[in-house]
Amino acid sequence: MFDTVLSVKYVSEKNCFVYLSPKHKNVNTGMCMKMTNDSTEAFFSAKVISNIVEFDSIAINSTYAKLLGFQENELVNVSNVSQSPVVTCVIIKPLTQPDYEVLEMFSQNVQSNLLDQVRVIHSGQKLVIWIGNSLTVSVMVENVQPVSPGALDFLTEVVIEPPHNSSHVLNNCKVAEKPQILQEYISFFKSISSNEDIGPVNSETRIRDRYYRLIPLSFLPSSFKIKSNVFTGYICETVPDCDNEISNFFKMTLLNSIGEEKEMFIRLSNFVDVPVEFYNNNLGNLFVDNSVFSFLQCDFPARVVLQKIPRSPSVKEIEIHSTKSYLINLVEELKKYLADHCVPPIIINAKYPISINGRFHCFLTFSHNVKFCIVDQEFLRNCSYSVCDEFVTSLEDIVKKRETSNEMCFTIAPVKSICDNILSVLLKTGVFEVENIILSGRPGTGKSSVMENISRTLNSYPYFIKTERVYCKNIKGKTLESLHKFFTDLLSNLILSQPALLILDDLQVLCEVWEGEETPNTIFSNRVSEMLHTLFIDTQKVHAVGILASTDLVSKLNKHIYRSRGNHLYKNVFTMEDLNKADRILLLKHFLGKHLVDTSLDYEELALKTDGFVVQDIEDFYTKALFEAYKDRQEDRQTPMITQEHCLVALKKTCALSLQSITFHNGNRKSFEDIGGLHDVKNVLIESLMWPAKYPNIFSHAPLRLQSGILLYGPPGTGKTLIAGAAARQCGLRLISIKGPELLSKYIGASEQGVRDVFDKAQLGKPCILFFDEFDSLAPRRGHDNTGVTDRVVNQLLTQLDGVEALTGVCVLAATSRPDLLDPALLRPGRLDKQLICSMPNYDDRLEILNILSSKLDLAEDVKMEEIAQKTEGYSGADLQSVLFTAQISTMKDCVSTNIFQDSIEAQPLKTSHEILLQSLSQTKPSLPKSERAKYERIYKKFSGRSVETFNTGSRVTLA
Repeated sequence: MFDTVLSVKYVSEKNCFVYLSPKHKNVNTGMCMKMTNDSTEAFFSAKVISNIVEFDSIAINSTYAKLLGFQENELVNVSNVSQSPVVTCVIIKPLTQPDYEVLEMFSQNVQSNLLDQVRVIHSGQKLVIWIGNSLTVSVMVENVQPVSPGALDFLTEVVIEPPHNSSHVLNNCKVAEKPQILQEYISFFKSISSNEDIGPVNSETRIRDRYYRLIPLSFLPSSFKIKSNVFTGYICETVPDCDNEISNFFKMTLLNSIGEEKEMFIRLSNFVDVPVEFYNNNLGNLFVDNSVFSFLQCDFPARVVLQKIPRSPSVKEIEIHSTKSYLINLVEELKKYLADHCVPPIIINAKYPISINGRFHCFLTFSHNVKFCIVDQEFLRNCSYSVCDEFVTSLEDIVKKRETSNEMCFTIAPVKSICDNILSVLLKTGVFEVENIILSGRPGTGKSSVMENISRTLNSYPYFIKTERVYCKNIKGKTLESLHKFFTDLLSNLILSQPALLILDDLQVLCEVWEGEETPNTIFSNRVSEMLHTLFIDTQKVHAVGILASTDLVSKLNKHIYRSRGNHLYKNVFTMEDLNKADRILLLKHFLGKHLVDTSLDYEELALKTDGFVVQDIEDFYTKALFEAYKDRQEDRQTPMITQEHCLVALKKTCALSLQSITFHNGNRKSFEDIGGLHDVKNVLIESLMWPAKYPNIFSHAPLRLQSGILLYGPPGTGKTLIAGAAARQCGLRLISIKGPELLSKYIGASEQGVRDVFDKAQLGKPCILFFDEFDSLAPRRGHDNTGVTDRVVNQLLTQLDGVEALTGVCVLAATSRPDLLDPALLRPGRLDKQLICSMPNYDDRLEILNILSSKLDLAEDVKMEEIAQKTEGYSGADLQSVLFTAQISTMKDCVSTNIFQDSIEAQPLKTSHEILLQSLSQTKPSLPKSERAKYERIYKKFSGRSVETFNTGSRVTLA
């Protein structure tokens, strides 16, 4: 039990704790202490700490102690309370209306920092809550449940009850002459969380008129007539007293999220003859000269509180501070300056730098430490002046310059369309409305440029909306607590400057969805996403803060941020479309047009060769082309000229962003000239693949959808895989090769996801050929797989091949030796509707294959390929290659055996004779026996003839 008498000591710690010396044996940090004097009883949470308080003292914050009635050095009785249970609900009421409004404005800050300032709470006891370094709010604890005193906890519900009395500023004042205007301003913030109609405006609600946002006058168009340095969008009537000669003079106090207060005194003027859109968007804005921001050390849009000046201070003497060189003529110049500007009366702040005619710089101070002076004709007649030699620092313009919008956002149709659509959502009624928007698109499509353009548009006339941009990649890796504090402080600043828009770049970095089992990454992402969801929802219930976020894919976002069904945080989703040929031409002209360009430059060809490029890719290509032009610049020419050759070289060195993560199959770099036979197949592939890519202008007028799916079937070794790689090279297309079994997985949904990923990669890499080898293992007939994996894969393939979204720029090639095993739905029109057979080579085909394969061999003069081709009946192309390979090995073996007893063997030509070819032919048998060839012939005859006879495919079971 602890019970003693101690002396009160004031400290500057900003909390409601009491501090005791560690020399007290029975006191621990966190204990509930009761402190009493003759008139007051209060309860606190104790902290035991050294170097702050002596053994015979108890320390407490001076502001809190004075509020409770404890004087410094006063003797008080201090004892501990044995029990302080956790309370479930606390009702607090601010002592004044301004306290309530500040508490409402900084609710997020209070919520995150309250437990750091107070732990023990008691019914009927006053508390001080620190918003920042100097801004405080005083509240009364009205009720504590279930027992008082008790301890606050993370789960304690804190209810804020508004004070019943009106502000003393508003007592006995009449109702506004323009209630509808003020009602619109007040309801602007309240309508975010409620759709109920707001009743007539009374004196209590008019306290909101005191809060304004500062906007620089330099942001206004030059057409506005400006004669003063402080303007408001409508007549301010905080205290409607028209008979008072100083009714338009106010004390302006700057507020910020850390509670720092700066003040100056102003005179309000009003705009006249302003456009309607300006009037509707600027209720509650004060337009001030840029020097005011420099004097207050703040930036757009700062939040200030206006308070009526009760009376004009009595000033008899002005002290002029300036450098010695100005003092001789300064008094007369200042008198003339004040006389020219004192009708109507003006207000001058102490130590506010003044520039007279651009030649004299000074600032003024007044007697008795008066902070301001109202200057009129009567004042000038009775005022005296004195001078003081002091260096005067002029106010630098610290207001950030508004940058112009990106020209690209108005040049490229898809980018301009997205900008217009987003702005139409945020400004659909002509004024800013709170909306949450997601902008998706693959990297490099211009999402950042769009969001930057949106930010600049909202910052400028006539909206002046505060925007704050967060690059999520820069804060990745922070702990949950650090992220919570970061976003809490950020939202507090935005609430202070509301209406505002929070812009989140690459949100998927923080709130990514993770598939599969729970891992530390999954848990962390879920917690961050839930934390952000809660912060955003709580903020938008009462505050006008919208959110614009970007992501690569909406499907990458955590379910707490975006759900495919049900209620979402983001109700508006926009997707950046790919650039078409016309867009790429405009973009090329936009970049290349900045420099000297050869008149023969073919933009059409460059647009064709940049198919699949995004905005960032074209910009990278432009910089490389400019670099090539600088390398070839002539000595007598200062400005380089970009030619077609420079652009073609730059294209070879440019890799599109979408292709950097995709591995393309290079094959063996063969073209159709390197493959013997299969002439019909080659012709069809040229018509289907090369012609649309080579003559896009002709095929663009085709009203029907082009066939883009081809099935190659034939016995093993007939060149199906080889001709797919050669077709890509012949037609100038990229090749993505997929082996059927590599997509199958034992996990449910993984195989279908693999198919979707393959087609997504193909769309990124277009124009390209998507080649499926061993297609029968990936897409067999449905109903014959006991596990159901391949059935789901077939379903996914069907939707990808002929779904709602047609494949553009992607041709699908599939190869199989058993087309009868494929699901018939894949062979219907619109899917793999062209079936090409790669049959066993006949005599002419075998002769052509032998000649092509042996073109790199050194053959003897006696070699007769016609005889070899005659004797290889039933051999496939792969078998013929094996014959030549065996002959080459035999030739090398003979060379080595002849010179085996020599120390070294000199390099010499190895000639393959006809005898060696016949010998290798006798050693190489056909890979397919006659019975197998007959079997394949029957299968292909039935398949190509669409025979009524049903294939006896049997039941298949896979291990996938």
